[in-house]
Amino acid sequence: MPERSAPPEPPTDDELHFRTFAAAMPQIVWTATATGETTYFNPAWHAFTGLPTHVLGAAAWDAALHPDELTSTVAICRQADATGSPFSLELRLRRADGTWRWHHTQSMPVKNPDGSVRFRLGTAIDIHEQRLVRSRLEESEQRLALALESSYLGTWDWDIATDSLRFDPRCEQVFGIAPGSFRGTFRADFIQLVHPDDRSRVVAHVEASIREHSSYRLEYRTVWRDGGIHWVQSLGRAYYDAVTGLPTRMAGTVTNIDERKTQEARFEHLVQTAGLGLWYCDLPLDVMDCNAIYRQQHALPAEGPVTRARLHECVAPEDVPRVAEAFQRAHSERVPYDVRYRVLVPRDEGGGVRVRWVHAQGRVSFDAHGTPKRFDGLTRDVTAEQQLEESLRQTLQEKNESLQTLELVNSTGQALAAELQLEKLVQGVTDAATRLTKAAFGAFFYNVLNERGESYMLYTLSGVAKEAFSKFPMPRSTPVFEPTFKGTGIVRSDDITKDPRYGHNPPRRGMPEGHLPVRSYLAVPVISRSGEVMGGLFFGHPTPGTFTAREETLVAGLAAQVAVAMDNARLFQRAQEAIASRDTFLSIASHELRTPITSMKMQAQYVRKRISAGDPAAFEPERVTRLVEQTERSIGRLSRLVEDMLDISRIATGRLNIQPEPVDLAELTGDVVERFRQQLTEAGHGLELHLASGVVGRWDRYRLEQVLTNLLTNALKYAPGTPLKVTAQAVGSSARVEVQDRGPGIPPEFQHRIFERFERLVGASEVSGLGLGLHIARHIVEAHGGTLRVRSAVGDGAAFIVELPVAGPADFAAPTQERGATSSAT
Repeated sequence: MPERSAPPEPPTDDELHFRTFAAAMPQIVWTATATGETTYFNPAWHAFTGLPTHVLGAAAWDAALHPDELTSTVAICRQADATGSPFSLELRLRRADGTWRWHHTQSMPVKNPDGSVRFRLGTAIDIHEQRLVRSRLEESEQRLALALESSYLGTWDWDIATDSLRFDPRCEQVFGIAPGSFRGTFRADFIQLVHPDDRSRVVAHVEASIREHSSYRLEYRTVWRDGGIHWVQSLGRAYYDAVTGLPTRMAGTVTNIDERKTQEARFEHLVQTAGLGLWYCDLPLDVMDCNAIYRQQHALPAEGPVTRARLHECVAPEDVPRVAEAFQRAHSERVPYDVRYRVLVPRDEGGGVRVRWVHAQGRVSFDAHGTPKRFDGLTRDVTAEQQLEESLRQTLQEKNESLQTLELVNSTGQALAAELQLEKLVQGVTDAATRLTKAAFGAFFYNVLNERGESYMLYTLSGVAKEAFSKFPMPRSTPVFEPTFKGTGIVRSDDITKDPRYGHNPPRRGMPEGHLPVRSYLAVPVISRSGEVMGGLFFGHPTPGTFTAREETLVAGLAAQVAVAMDNARLFQRAQEAIASRDTFLSIASHELRTPITSMKMQAQYVRKRISAGDPAAFEPERVTRLVEQTERSIGRLSRLVEDMLDISRIATGRLNIQPEPVDLAELTGDVVERFRQQLTEAGHGLELHLASGVVGRWDRYRLEQVLTNLLTNALKYAPGTPLKVTAQAVGSSARVEVQDRGPGIPPEFQHRIFERFERLVGASEVSGLGLGLHIARHIVEAHGGTLRVRSAVGDGAAFIVELPVAGPADFAAPTQERGATSSAT
């Protein structure tokens, strides 16, 4: 083919016919002489190489043939030309764009009848892609062989129809067999190489793989001829007839895993020691493999499949969504799987379940295409850790609450100590105690005294508007409220509606409709140092079990502080009232004392002037008598004022002087009225006396005279010129004295005030006196064990009624104090 010779002769008609046929072929076609000189290339050659049509022979091959193959190709062609034999080669030809592509070339001799070579016919087919594929396949096979050798993998092939099993040398090595010595069947020979305890499992897995058209993967033990036991892992797959669908063969690999099993045993020991549960599963997650610790942690049976549904059954229902969310994030976001959840473990005795906390950590593995393939991880029993964390959290929370409580208690204590206004005090206490107890609402019902000294109840609310309670009546002393209002104890109930004391009182027999919802209930009495029940703190919450012993202790301590603070507030209020009374007294006393002193001073000045003037008329008996009488009246008035002030002091200190003796009530009353007769007549009073004789009792004569004097004086001041009726009579075992006038009367709203100190219904400029007469009279009567009251209506006068026990005051002990001066009528 590469020989050079003279230009060829013109083609014959047959050759022209051949060339026409060759021009239509897509393959490269050429013809050459018997000596190998190329005389023709079809158009496919020129289209591929880009060479002009006149370039033939060796020049054409020199231009198109790869230099690395030129020498070998020339040698093969010469040998074929010498022997007249065909040849075929794979060589590279240069394409018109300069790239080299592999071609399969063939040259066939066309011979004459005598056997000599007439000419040669050659073809070249582009096999570049096939050559690359074959090259890659060879490289792959080489890599596979290298991988098998480096990974110690042996291969096996089982003809299922004939039950013929073939091992490669490395497979024989894995089973402890001499190279080339295994020739046998699967069921009769191979199975003898498997450990007796694993044989049935191996057969079952192989049959299941063939039956289910699934991959075969199994770890089992083999027994070598020397008696040694070794672990192997075998992988394989069955192949099936395309027409019948029957299994024809099964092939796979096997490798020794002794070292891995040793590591696994060590790891399992470590896991067992650390108490770690392990799980392994292929995705999608249907059935998972797990160790015994994992089963124990999740209260699963020691044997049997572990499915996702079975696993969810043992997890607390509240935690299942969180577990599923953690897996979904690990699956979709490729983040580590990390979650804590509760496992419900059935109790061995008594029924019910106990909670076990488990901490699971794992990871989803993905293949090269990003498809999730496996989900593996480990678990720990963290019940003790969780309990410790919860205990620490609870401790910190309690500490924080204690600090807040202490701060609130301190601030409340300071506020209680500083606040002397009762209304502000009780509202502040109610708000603070409601916060301390974490109640939904709180109330403080407390007792106060009105101006008449009568006790009545007020209340404050916290947590709700006052309108929420205003439509309901004040609480009564029912069995639920009685311990609080009577101060006999604290009431704390997790659910007051289930308390045996609840709901027995008509008409509502429980909370009225629209009442604040109360289930948890706490009530603490507020008791003063003297033992007086000052009120009660009440707290409620719609949730049962809200109040504990802690809240009870806090409120009890606060109630003690409240009692002291309320005592202080009352003392402050009384002090303020005392100061106001003092100021009032000083104002009235200065006025009342100034009047007689001024009168006596003017009389003394008048006498001095008359003496200085030497006026004898000033010392006439009649005029001197009149001056003496005026002076005596002024002195008497001063004496009464002083005596009243002394009595007020004695009443305040509890040392009012009472000296009982037999006293005739009619006689005493008549004597006092007689002393007032002139004043009554001058004031225009009509006098009516009704004095029953024989009413004798053990009383203090002087003090009863003082009472009657004050009552008559009161009539002279406030009902001048009106008829006056005085009655003394016996009423059962008591004696009654009544002084009735027909004056303007006393409005009902003022009747309780007239017995207070310094109380007068008119201004100081209208009547004289300190406003102490009725106050002293009442205390004198009460000291005798009696009562002094008023009966009056506006426009209908007033009647003052004294009732005294005839037997005199009870438990009388004679005082040692000397009696002051006796007051006289004015």
